[in-house]
Amino acid sequence: MTRALASLLFVTTFVTSPAAQDVEFQRALERAQAERPATLTSTARIAPLGEPGSPLVIHGRLFAPDGRTPAAGATVFAYHTDRDGLYDKPGTPPHSWRLRGWARTDADGRFEFSTIRPGSYPSSRNPAHVHFTVFTTDARYHAGELQFDNDPVVGDAERARDKNRGEFGSIRPVRREGPVEHVDLRLRLNPQNRF
Repeated sequence: MTRALASLLFVTTFVTSPAAQDVEFQRALERAQAERPATLTSTARIAPLGEPGSPLVIHGRLFAPDGRTPAAGATVFAYHTDRDGLYDKPGTPPHSWRLRGWARTDADGRFEFSTIRPGSYPSSRNPAHVHFTVFTTDARYHAGELQFDNDPVVGDAERARDKNRGEFGSIRPVRREGPVEHVDLRLRLNPQNRF
């Protein structure tokens, strides 16, 4: 193989891989949405009762792009890893997102998920997190992720960048009420994150 051909193969593989991942993500998202319950309320479960891990409740509120107007009637899809940092059971296809849930925002844009605290990916320094996608009547949005301010993997640089996002930052304080952790999260629809 010539050096030019090897370089072309490297560049082609490098450039197309993220696009291929985006296509696979969108296919997985469509598969997951086909399994969305017919009836949604503003409170839902991600991890089933009995799932190993520390109990967690996410108290969310969704806003329109202006950051002030509540986004009522939107579907919030959330998913995360189990306590061991795995999304999928062994033997299942990637992006099956075993721990996932849907909630519909109320008139004030509020939603709530009961779940467990996710774990970091195995053998990584990636902070534990929860992913959010929002579906409105006319669009879908990447809505970011939730990270935990008491996670030792979250670095100072990430904290400094997130602080600039103010109330819409993704690194959120965790409070404990008995054995249950609680996090308050504010999400804002961003037209640049439509897909």
